[in-house]
Parts: sequence; C-alpha cells; structure tokens
Amino acid sequence: MTLLTDPAINQLMKRPLSDRARGFLRHVQFEGGKVDLSALDLTLNIVAEECRRCGYLHLTAEGETAKLTGLGQAYLDRLMRAH
Repeated sequence: MTLLTDPAINQLMKRPLSDRARGFLRHVQFEGGKVDLSALDLTLNIVAEECRRCGYLHLTAEGETAKLTGLGQAYLDRLMRAH
C-alpha cells in the first residue's frame, strides 16, 4: 500500500473533475458521506462513475450506494481551503 504524501495527493488533485461532479461530491459529504443512488436521477449515476474513476467515491457492488472515500474527503478539504 502506498502512503498518500503531499506529492501523491497533488498528482491526484490534477485529475479533471467537472463542476457537476464536484457538486455531487459535496452533496455526498452533506449527506454524511453516503448516498443511495437508486433514489437519484439516472444522470447522477454517470457523475458518480466519474468521481469513482478519480478515486473520490466507492460504489457498492450493486451500484446502489456511493460512499465518499478518504481521498474524496481530502479533495473536498483542499477545495474548501482554495476558496
């Protein structure tokens, strides 16, 4: 397992994430770090997949729940410090 040092996090932060995906990450954070995708619009599943590819969300095997990862939390924390 590789430790995520500042340079490693900086590399991951360079991955492009759309405005909509950043908003979705914030929504997941406000919901306590976990969201039921089956109750959401189908287009949000595409956004959740974008976040998963960057490592910011974990989707359950059934694809019904999205959970914020530690990296996703670090990403949001860094965004908050930047704004």
